[in-house]
This record gives sequence, structure tokens and C-alpha cells, in this order.
Amino acid sequence: MKITAVRVSRLEGRIQEGLAVFHSLRAGQPAREPAPHRETFVEIETDEGITGLQYVSRGAEREVKEAGQLLLGDNPLHIEAIWKKLWTSVDLRQRVPIIAVLDLALWDLIGKIRNAPVYELLGGPVRERVRAYAGMLGFSIDPTAAAEASVEYVEKGFTALKWYLPYNGTYGREGILGNVAIIKAVREAIGSDVEIMIDLLLSNPRPNSILWITEMARQLEEYHPTWIEEPLNFDDLDTHRRLAEATSIPLAFGEHFYTRWQIRQIIETGSPTIIQPDPIWAGGVTEMRKIIAVCSTYGVAVVPHGNESCRNNLHILFAQPERNCPLGEWGVRINPNSQHFYTDFYEPIDGYYSLPNGPGFGYALDDEKIVKSTEL
Repeated sequence: MKITAVRVSRLEGRIQEGLAVFHSLRAGQPAREPAPHRETFVEIETDEGITGLQYVSRGAEREVKEAGQLLLGDNPLHIEAIWKKLWTSVDLRQRVPIIAVLDLALWDLIGKIRNAPVYELLGGPVRERVRAYAGMLGFSIDPTAAAEASVEYVEKGFTALKWYLPYNGTYGREGILGNVAIIKAVREAIGSDVEIMIDLLLSNPRPNSILWITEMARQLEEYHPTWIEEPLNFDDLDTHRRLAEATSIPLAFGEHFYTRWQIRQIIETGSPTIIQPDPIWAGGVTEMRKIIAVCSTYGVAVVPHGNESCRNNLHILFAQPERNCPLGEWGVRINPNSQHFYTDFYEPIDGYYSLPNGPGFGYALDDEKIVKSTEL
């Protein structure tokens, strides 16, 4: 079997509705208007008519197509050899997400060749279900509204919720009080048995000072967050270490780091309790297996960043013990967008993921949902 073509297509669908319509996240910004669903996908074709499919991040489309031409004539089953071939290209070594997208499409292809879900190719499932946490990105950040939404999703069976806080250090003490008010309202509404995660990345277009973020973390401690995510610029490792020493809240970050080598470097700073690589960026399934192995030797949990990569992630998680990968992310408003063009909708039930159906990653494009397709 040989790879005969790598095609990248931009799809447009109908106007967004329901949960797919986002509310504003950052303080002071208006709500987003509904827009047509738009996503880009790469398809790797073979001389036997079997095709692998993967989502492509915006802005990476042409690079994915160009890099894909390096695969023509290769045997798609030789996944390690292909990853090494791409990695040893100087240009691609600096653009690991390009390698990642092609690697994921190849794993989908291999699953279809073997007529098996990806988790079976990774050694088979080691558990029957994976606990999900609900990422509340795009819900109202008014404390009362946030509390009401939290209760709604706890009643749906979720035992963990992640809230994205809107205020950064430019708001000073008022920003701290505003962020704390949201978490206070959520904790009082859902009680002490449900976990709360806190994400600061999207509220942080500028670096937060260590003084500001430390003061906020200390005020949040009484609400017992499971972790505080991306509290500082992602590559400010020394300041992350200082923050970890100043607060009892575990730190979670790593979604902007790629490959086992970078992940090992941030672990050795002593800062993170939770590492959050995303297979779409960090090197695909091939590299995620190695990242998780490295993290396991340090006793650091891996909870992959998983919005557009949600369905890729679950196959990895089911093939790992809970000690290594305790949770799976569920973007409540992300997934109605990222899964829009698929023939089915995969989601957690009663707060848990069940084994995905195969073959491959288990998704396929639904032609009836595609209003326009443009090959790049």
C-alpha cells in the first residue's frame, strides 16, 4: 500500500446555532454573532482507496499540504519512519503542529486499514470509561449566570467544571475581586464535592505580574480549585516555579509545548502538577505516547488539551491508566463547532466518555452538512 495524494479542503456549512454560538469571554467585549461553520481538513489517500482524515488548524492549511507531498509513495503503516522523516526536515522541526496533523491523519488511516479503532492499535483499552470535565468557555461570566450554568452541568452528571476567568493584571485589585467572585459563586452553587478548574490563558493577552497572580491564587485557595491553568506566559518557566512555591493550588500548563523534549524541560522546573499537551500541536499520537511515558516517570499527570482534538484524545486516554491520564476535556461549546461536519456527535454521557466507535478515530464527513468545499 502506498500514499497517493494528500488533499486539504476548506469546508463551509450552515449558520451556527445553539451551543455553537459563543458568548464573550474577555471583560468588556460584545458577544460574538453567529457565523457559518467553517473548518479545514486534510485527507491522506492511498492506492487501495482508503483515506485518513484530520482537522487542520486555521493558518496551517498550506503548510500541511506542502509537507504532505513528502509522504507520497510512502507506506502509511510505517508510522515511526514517517514521523522521523518529517522530524528530520529542518523547516518542519520548527513547525511540529504540521507534523502532528499529518500524524493524526495517518493514525486514522491505519485504523481504517486494520478495521480497528485507534485505541486498539495503541494496545487496547485499559478502562471502560474516562471521566470528563466540562470546559465552560463561552458561557456568561456574570457570577450568577456562571453559577446557574454550573448547576445545570452538574445535574447532567459532570463532576468537574473548568471556568475561564476574564480579568487579568491590567484590572488590578478589581480584577482579582471580579475573578474570585465568579469562582465563589460557582463553589457556593455546586457544593464541595464537584471539582473546579480555573483557566487564565484567554484572559491574559499581557503578562500577569507574579505579585498580582500570587495574590489572586491565595484568595482562590479557600474554594479548593483542582488546578489553575496557564496563569502566566506559557514560556515563563522561572515565574511558574515561583508561583508554584507560593500557592497550594496545583499548576496546569503545557498546551503550547511540543515533543517529549520540551515537556521534560518544563517538568524539571518543578512547577507543573498537570501537563496539558495537545496532540494536534505536540506531535500527534506518535509523539503523545512518548510524552505520556516521560511524564509517568516523574509522576506528573497528563490531561491533554482537547478542544478540536477531543476525539483524537479519547483514543489516547482509553489506552492509558487513570494514574497517567485521569481526565478528558469536554469543550461544551467548542464541540458543536468542531464536530459539526461529522456524521455523528460523540460526547460524554453522565459526565463520562465511553469507548469511541471505530475504525480509526471514528469520524467521517457528512456531505449533507457541507454547503461549500474548496480544495487548497
